Amino acid sequence: MADQLCTSAQVKARVGVTDATDDTLISELIDQVSDWIQQYVGRRLVPITSATYVRDTSYGYSFYFPQGIRAVTALSVAASSQPPSGGTYVTVAATDYKLYPETPAPGWPQTELRLLRAAVGTVRRFADAENGLSITCTSGFTATPPDMQSVAIDAVVAAYTNRQDGASGVIGADVMAVTPWSEFFSRGSPQRGTIERYREFAV
Repeated sequence: MADQLCTSAQVKARVGVTDATDDTLISELIDQVSDWIQQYVGRRLVPITSATYVRDTSYGYSFYFPQGIRAVTALSVAASSQPPSGGTYVTVAATDYKLYPETPAPGWPQTELRLLRAAVGTVRRFADAENGLSITCTSGFTATPPDMQSVAIDAVVAAYTNRQDGASGVIGADVMAVTPWSEFFSRGSPQRGTIERYREFAV
């Protein structure tokens, strides 16, 4: 999985493992916890290379992109709903839009794109349309936030060290949504408190 929030080397250093015997297991645990965390917060917490996204738009000047935008290389907007691929779009000049917040928190990407009302181009607002916007950008965080990386390491270490105790408080048969970290990520835990700060609605 490309979105691993920590590395096997970091986990192994924490537990004092120097051989490669459990490398596959450790990587699988990192995948699992990284996937759960990012699904829960509603955003990816890793750098994402340049890609093109086609998204629905609502009437107005603002487009919210929870994944976060680091830099835009191309933006085009449709005046009405378009098919999933192809379609008719109008290119928006870089001078006709702006990313917000203007000064994001350290390490955070910008999450909102606004068309400038004083724009001189032909696109002044988004339509209420399916596939109304096409954007090519680098997205996600510049690097995985250190506190989230620490949470991921802690979770993997907890699961790894309790891997042979299927009924433990860390990794057990509990059928909660957060298994196998049902207790580790329970409401009120320090780890849950950290990841809550990155949930989509928190921006």
